[in-house]
Amino acid sequence: MSLAPARTPQPNGFADRLEAFAAVQAREGADKSVLERVARFRAGMLGERDAISTWLMETYKATGSKEAFTLLYELNHEDFLRLIYHHLRRAYYPVDPADILQEVFFNVYRYPFKFKPDRSSAFRNWTHSIIRNTVLKHSRRAQRDRVLPIGVQERDTDDPLVIEPADENASTPFDSSAEREATTALTGSWMLYLSVYLEAYRCLTPREKRVLFLVEVDSLPYREAADRVGVRVENLKMMVFRARRKIYSIMKRKFQASEDEAGRILDRRDHGHAPACVPVPHVAPIEPVRSEP
Repeated sequence: MSLAPARTPQPNGFADRLEAFAAVQAREGADKSVLERVARFRAGMLGERDAISTWLMETYKATGSKEAFTLLYELNHEDFLRLIYHHLRRAYYPVDPADILQEVFFNVYRYPFKFKPDRSSAFRNWTHSIIRNTVLKHSRRAQRDRVLPIGVQERDTDDPLVIEPADENASTPFDSSAEREATTALTGSWMLYLSVYLEAYRCLTPREKRVLFLVEVDSLPYREAADRVGVRVENLKMMVFRARRKIYSIMKRKFQASEDEAGRILDRRDHGHAPACVPVPHVAPIEPVRSEP
């Protein structure tokens, strides 16, 4: 499909500016035949529109002239808008044609290096592709960003479909319930972890407890902690390493034992030898850890 000719002739002011711009370009070495095309266009021969548009786009590509781009917009924006409406007739969701027109000319303004003036209809063919792709992009975006409101049935008549924008940040009852359950489960897991850690900490020697408390609770540098304990920095680092490894080993054994016990309980329940409800192990309250003297 080609661009339909404008239903109304261009105003005299536009024709005057176009002719003046063509005269300036001719004096600067442009093709003199452009003046003849502009004169025929001004006389009402709209068939010159494609050739003049291609020449304006070629001039804008070569010089970046704002005047050339302005004339290009005034010459083609009405035809582009009619073509956009033609493509949107099949669109299921409403799209603003003005937004598409603005993006089309923005692409023309931003990517002139992609334009190839190999024939008089080059600008029309090039912009047709831009318009088609832009309409398709906006239609897909409108389909993705809009949802049916609650209570609206599927469309089975010719009436336009009532739609509402989708709220991506809205929280559903399911999301709120899942978040509360996740928070509760995380809190229980963290309390169980701290309880096992405290039990492992109590298995350390008084000296191991002291150095670990100074480094991990008081956040003292190794050198200052070593001065307080009365050992060298290297010895303090080795004591901290051994204390951490001992806690890790104790916690690993306890978690592994709990996992094995849970597996045995599930096996007995599956074979009918255990009650349906597995008792939850008691978690002792966590007492504050005090520094050893």
